[in-house]
Amino acid sequence: MRTMQGPALAFALILVALGGGARAQVGALPHAFAGYAQPAIPASACKALSPAETDCEIPAMTAGRYLIEAAGTSTSQGSAANQALEIDVGGPQCGVGRDTAAWKAGPRTFRLNCEATLVADAPVTVRVIYADAQAVKDPKGPSVSIRPLPWAGVLITRAFAPPQ
Repeated sequence: MRTMQGPALAFALILVALGGGARAQVGALPHAFAGYAQPAIPASACKALSPAETDCEIPAMTAGRYLIEAAGTSTSQGSAANQALEIDVGGPQCGVGRDTAAWKAGPRTFRLNCEATLVADAPVTVRVIYADAQAVKDPKGPSVSIRPLPWAGVLITRAFAPPQ
């Protein structure tokens, strides 16, 4: 029996990591989530509350993976304009992004994405908060889209280095 070593093993690992290996079947929610659905979330589920905040409601009895895409636009009013976005899902923060690369003139849009896996009996609020400095926010507020992602059958994976 021959085993892979050196460059051949490294290449095979990279190929699998990049998606060239066998893929898990992606499809509908598993039977464990009977009674739940993974609906598309229409744009009408999102309401801009101010130029700095937009809230979206995901309906009750929702399960599955979702991609939340947020964007905030501002027009520079100074030489050190910058932007930040925060996405909260059901209260907990999914992430914060800051674009500290200043720009001097004109509009600029900053984007932040979040992937969330949900199993919710009650409606879930997605809140997007947008901030800027030395700039004027678009009065329409941050834009948000929420779309379902295929179910891969895995709840969580983590890589870590054990003690050596």
